[in-house]
Formats: sequence, C-alpha cells, structure tokens
Amino acid sequence: MTLQEFAARNKLRFKEMALLQEALTHSSYLNEHPDAGKDNERLEFLGDSVVAYVATLLLFERFPDMREGEMTRLRAALVRADSLAALAAECGMGEMLRMARGEEAGGGRTRITMLGDAFEALVGALYVDQGLAAVRRWLLPRLERRLDEIQRKSLDKDARSLL
Repeated sequence: MTLQEFAARNKLRFKEMALLQEALTHSSYLNEHPDAGKDNERLEFLGDSVVAYVATLLLFERFPDMREGEMTRLRAALVRADSLAALAAECGMGEMLRMARGEEAGGGRTRITMLGDAFEALVGALYVDQGLAAVRRWLLPRLERRLDEIQRKSLDKDARSLL
C-alpha cells in the first residue's frame, strides 16, 4: 500500500506527505537506510502531548459533572500504549511502518509499544501539517469509540477497584 492509499483509507489529507512518511519510520530503519530521512521520535514526542490534550478535552466536555480523579483514570486508559496500539491497528499502521529487518522479524509490526508510539507520531505529524482543529476532527471519533469500549469493559479500573 502506498502512503497516499494509507492516507485515503484513513481519511487523512497531508499537505506534506513527508511528515506522514516520517511518522511511519521507526528509528531502527535508519540504521539500515541512513539516507532515508528522519525517524518518528520527535513527532511521537509531540503527538503524545496532543493525544493527551484531545483526550482531556473529550472527557472534560463529555462529562461536566465527573470528578477529577475519575477523569484522570479514564484519560490514562485512553492514552496508554495498548489503547493507542488498538487505534493504530484499526488504521493499519503496522503494515505501513518502516523498520529494520531485525525489528520486523522480532514482531515489531504488532508490538504494542511500537504501534502506540507510531500512532502518537501520526497525530504529531497531523498537528504539524494542519493544526489542532484537524487533529480534533480526525482523532475525536476514534477516542470516543475507544472510550465507549473502556467504559463498557471497565478497562479503566485496576483489579483492586473491580473487587
């Protein structure tokens, strides 16, 4: 699948496709392809904060009477690696990631941390390319679906709380 096909499949329109390519490039890839551009670590750093911010706004606006502690628990469940990896998998990011052969052989395309990090990088790239409004339009429906699942399955509760 090409970058353009991936973007179209996920209803993304990048002005700078190089940002999407960067978001999908794991640092290990550059060990084997040193002239391949940049890895996704800086975009991941930015995307981490943007995802947390959008998740915070979602909870704040959706639950006007919810207490801070409960919102914090829900936000943590929304932005943790396995939640972001699930969103990345929905987007088909695993098959699009550029990574070293050894990383791929070791299961990198399905590794929760790698998928979660790539999802954050994608959000960071979208933010750089188009700003917060575009990120909110694209990310909110995905976070809302994930939030519904978290609440339905009580995924925000630890074992002690469930007892």
